[in-house]
Amino acid sequence: MSANDKRDGSRWSGRREHAARMLAAGKSIAHVAATLDLSAATARRYASAFTEGGAQALAQMGDVGRRPRLTAEDLARVIHSIRQRPDRVGLAGDCWTNTMVQRFIEREFQICYSYSHINRLIRDYGLQHWIRQGAG
Repeated sequence: MSANDKRDGSRWSGRREHAARMLAAGKSIAHVAATLDLSAATARRYASAFTEGGAQALAQMGDVGRRPRLTAEDLARVIHSIRQRPDRVGLAGDCWTNTMVQRFIEREFQICYSYSHINRLIRDYGLQHWIRQGAG
């Protein structure tokens, strides 16, 4: 599959459905972006799709952007590791921080993710409860 191929947007379908409801109610692109934590460009793309084909067009949009560098198996290993104490996977400390997650992924998979991508990964996979907030 090339980087431009469309994929199932199920991970984003709830957000897109919410965007469709907001756009149908006449909410501005800026409001949709701020409410759903979308970039302005993504909110404009959603609005354009909605204008052209309604909620169904928005629901059928493929994901865009860079493809994941972690395989599903690698990601499962990261999630499993975060649900344990860091010292069980060879890291000093008894509580994970975002920086520790970042370093773990780099050490184990030779993938260097930005701090914001680590935050998104933690949020998208519901790992907030295992991460000490405010720590670097």
